[in-house]
Amino acid sequence: MEFLQKRARRGKEWLERYIESASNSDKKRGRHRSEPAYAQGRPATYELSRSLFLQMMGVVYLVAFGSYFVQFEGLYGAEGLLPISDQLASARHVPWTQYPTLVRWHTTLGIDCYALCNAVGVLGMLLAALAASGYGSSPVMFGCWACYLSLVTVGDVFLYYQWDSLLCEAGFLAVLYAPLMGQPSRSSATSHIVMWLLRFLLFKLMLMSGVVKISSNDPTWLNLTALNYHFASQCIPTPLAWYFRQLHPLILQMGVAFTLLVEVPVALCILCPLRSIRHPIAALNALLQVLIMISGNYGFFNLLTLVLCIPLVDDSYWSRALALEG
Repeated sequence: MEFLQKRARRGKEWLERYIESASNSDKKRGRHRSEPAYAQGRPATYELSRSLFLQMMGVVYLVAFGSYFVQFEGLYGAEGLLPISDQLASARHVPWTQYPTLVRWHTTLGIDCYALCNAVGVLGMLLAALAASGYGSSPVMFGCWACYLSLVTVGDVFLYYQWDSLLCEAGFLAVLYAPLMGQPSRSSATSHIVMWLLRFLLFKLMLMSGVVKISSNDPTWLNLTALNYHFASQCIPTPLAWYFRQLHPLILQMGVAFTLLVEVPVALCILCPLRSIRHPIAALNALLQVLIMISGNYGFFNLLTLVLCIPLVDDSYWSRALALEG
């Protein structure tokens, strides 16, 4: 906890220095920092947004690697449900493109496959800690992505969930979004392209989530009664789920309507070029994810979705938010 607090203070100090530098630059040009970028007729910048995104991706990776590490023996150990040695033996002649994992090198390195798999997980956690601390360079993000992809490949059915695939997708884009070395600097044309790809990834996720609900022909979604059953029937409810279940049926119906609203029509606005629209869109998506997180446990899925909302918001918001906090 003390380490995270130090890292948070360090990140805040860096943001404050950036804002002070930008403020001095604005004063020289006769501009007022209290006004957002679009009010001054300037193009939006995303240096702070990119820095925050990369740090939060590090946090997501930490959660993902940590969860994998503590469950390793029971799931993939020699006496686990799916021993890794059996999977590697069956995939011995499968091409790398179809079975990409660093654990395949255990014979070449002369290391026990279980020890190497644990080492990959530990390396991933260390790199994730670097990214969360503000050192999310492209090589660091690539290391996180390669390590997690390696674990997903040998993870079989236990890592075939939607959020595992989503982390691999977002993680690959984070490699392209991160600066080559050091802390994030001025955005380039390439980083803007990747930023739009990240927005498209969020758009795809939210829209498909809504379309699946509607096209399933499940009457509970069509008549807005899905939440009457969801809180009691979900796999791992939180203690707050019981209280959500006691809400008035009308409120629960409004909750279903809000979910479908965010996942379909609101999702269509994620790719809107107008920041005055994107900021409220990001807030609505964030609210939905927070409500899901406090009522049910879906691993790092909702946290990752929250992180994908960050590229929707430019530096004008983060600067004002930090100024208000100070």
